[in-house]
Amino acid sequence: MEQIKTKEFKQYLLEKKDVLDNAVIQLKKEFVGIDCVIDQIASTINAWFFFPEIQDRPVIINLWGLTGIGKTSLIKRLAELIDYTEHYFRFDLGECSGRYFDIQDSFKDIYDNCNGEPFIIGLDEFQLARTINEEQEEIDRASIRAVWDLLDSGKFDVIDFEYSMSWFNKQIRKLDLALSKGVEVKNGIVIKNVDIFLDTMNSGEKSDEAEEKSKEIYFVSDDDLNTIFNLVDHLFLVKNDLRKKFDGMDGDQTIEYLIFLYKASLKPKTVDCSKALIFVMGNLDEVYTMSRNFNPDMNANEFHRQSTEITITEVKQALLNRFRSEQIARLGNNHVIYPAFDEKSFYGIIRLELDKVKKKVADIYGINMEFDKNAESLIYAEGVYPTQGTRPLFTTVHQIINTRLGKILNEVYLNGYDADTIVFSVNADESPKDNAVIQIAFLKNGDQIHKITDLQALTLGKLRQERRNDEQAIVAVHESGHAILSSVLMKTIPDAVFSVTADSASTGFVLSRPEWNYISKKEILNRLAVLLGGLVAERIIFGEENITIGSGSDLSKATQLAINVLYSCGMGSCKASFGNENMNEAPKVIFDNNSETVNKEAKELLVSAESLAEQTLRKQRRLLIKMADYLSDKRFLNKEQVKEFIKQYAIDFDLSDIIEDAEHIFYREHLKQLALNNN
Repeated sequence: MEQIKTKEFKQYLLEKKDVLDNAVIQLKKEFVGIDCVIDQIASTINAWFFFPEIQDRPVIINLWGLTGIGKTSLIKRLAELIDYTEHYFRFDLGECSGRYFDIQDSFKDIYDNCNGEPFIIGLDEFQLARTINEEQEEIDRASIRAVWDLLDSGKFDVIDFEYSMSWFNKQIRKLDLALSKGVEVKNGIVIKNVDIFLDTMNSGEKSDEAEEKSKEIYFVSDDDLNTIFNLVDHLFLVKNDLRKKFDGMDGDQTIEYLIFLYKASLKPKTVDCSKALIFVMGNLDEVYTMSRNFNPDMNANEFHRQSTEITITEVKQALLNRFRSEQIARLGNNHVIYPAFDEKSFYGIIRLELDKVKKKVADIYGINMEFDKNAESLIYAEGVYPTQGTRPLFTTVHQIINTRLGKILNEVYLNGYDADTIVFSVNADESPKDNAVIQIAFLKNGDQIHKITDLQALTLGKLRQERRNDEQAIVAVHESGHAILSSVLMKTIPDAVFSVTADSASTGFVLSRPEWNYISKKEILNRLAVLLGGLVAERIIFGEENITIGSGSDLSKATQLAINVLYSCGMGSCKASFGNENMNEAPKVIFDNNSETVNKEAKELLVSAESLAEQTLRKQRRLLIKMADYLSDKRFLNKEQVKEFIKQYAIDFDLSDIIEDAEHIFYREHLKQLALNNN
């Protein structure tokens, strides 16, 4: 017999394993770019899914990411795929403004409805449930205290004060008053002075007494019985058991028993959610350092790379700005950090959306739709803001594709072009300025029978058009200066150099970041020179009198870096942290007060950096002119193109000097060599 149970349990577990494995496979098909997230979730819920009976506290999984990355939809779909749709309950904490007991009662109802079985709770927009404001002051959030009880042990006691202390007490008093007026009860039925009983219980409310007198009147009515049972359901299996109790009592016995039940209702009831799976979902934009940059020309791959380096420590530090330390501890250590989408993922999402369109048209109209690569590229170019997730992309798919479905179907059904295939393409070569030429071909048995052409007005594409004017020439020189100094002084080839960008807050930019995560004293000057490179490049090419005022941001960054390393990092002549009684952090400007202390050193550092930038760019003047000339006509250079310019025109610089292995530049090898020499 024991062997049969073991065999059956093994079969049960194998079936569960198939469900979870298939769910993971399906999720990876439907949600692009987050395979690592799906694997982490599947691994963490493993024990809960297979052996919930041994769980003594909730499993908590925290999902953090940018908006529009797919947290909420992923968990909803997971619940569907593992057959928990009826046992999945989502709470939007951003909309939670009720009393403590509203949420607590919701958790109690969930527990009751699930009848002790495991269930899933999604706590969405969790960052909005903050208990500490921006000034680090406590916020009274009574409405979500039950959430913290849930996240602690999963068990909490509830008392239904509203009914127990008000309605139930008053109802007992009414029944006792009826008895004192001469009402008699036998076997739970009013047998004497029915009219007095009805008048007492209705408290002056009108009722059809004739109809009431024509039937037996329960001393405890069915409506009252329902309410009482809900208060003391832990004492009975079914409501009928309570009715049978009253059916064997007279009036005084009923009152005595109701008082017993009233006292029982005042005792806390333990709601046990310890077998729950809880997903805490929220946006922590501050740990995604580039999240406030809405430039659609930002490199999605670079943003993705930076997002993969976010650590659990950074997440907990961000949470400290919203919650108390002990509350963060209740969230546990299962923190899943969503990566930002890279370019490959965005294209994968575009194809998924186009596949949905294909399926819808095929299922409803029996017509096959095809989209060429240029159509995908147009959607990417017009719809991708790397820091804003998928929502702008979905809108663009609708704007470019879905809005034309009506026109396509009219051609088929109203104009008689009985096509079995529609080919949707973009003719990039014939597209005029500010528009894309969309060509829609109607095919029947492989032969084209009709064709329509449409224009798609470009939004971002219009902003990306080369201007080939003075402004683009200035930006081309400026950004080339930054790019060359990054390559020569920091040994880092930029990923991209833009002289025209769709970002309204920027005319151009260089996407370049040293691979190493520390700053040594010897490279401070080089970093400062790179920041000043745009201004110096303008001076070399256009002359001192023709430099523009577009270097304000560069000067601010350079000044802050120079001051910070001297004020706070011990990089000056005196190893100390500087300040005064009016400061709580390093200043962001050099005080014009003729101070001979750290301010003087900061000025000297910036002057030296400017001199280094000037010296380097004058030596690489030919490279600067050639690169800037190209960028005055074209809107950007990619990394390989920058390398090619350096290879052709740089003086006394070899591409082999570029740092590729950022993990082993100097320090470890130097230390190991010293250790070897001191054996």
